Amino acid sequence: MKFEVNYLYRDASNYKQYESVVVELEGVESPEEVESMLRDRFSDLQIWPDVLHFRPEDLGWPTAYFEGHGLDGDDLALHEIESISKST
Repeated sequence: MKFEVNYLYRDASNYKQYESVVVELEGVESPEEVESMLRDRFSDLQIWPDVLHFRPEDLGWPTAYFEGHGLDGDDLALHEIESISKST
């Protein structure tokens, strides 16, 4: 089944940049299953319980970092899942 995953990058100043991908996952039937898979895969990156953090580059997905993003400031190197829905 295909799913659209919408996610964002939020820098330390709360500026946001968005990205999305459509992925096909065999044997997965619901957006909740996709979320659970991502939460399990990136369990060590979770900071706040109500936000699913992940690293899209670890999945081969595009990032939404701002130009000039680096790890030397206050910005996190994490993205947030915004929504997951079934796609065609």
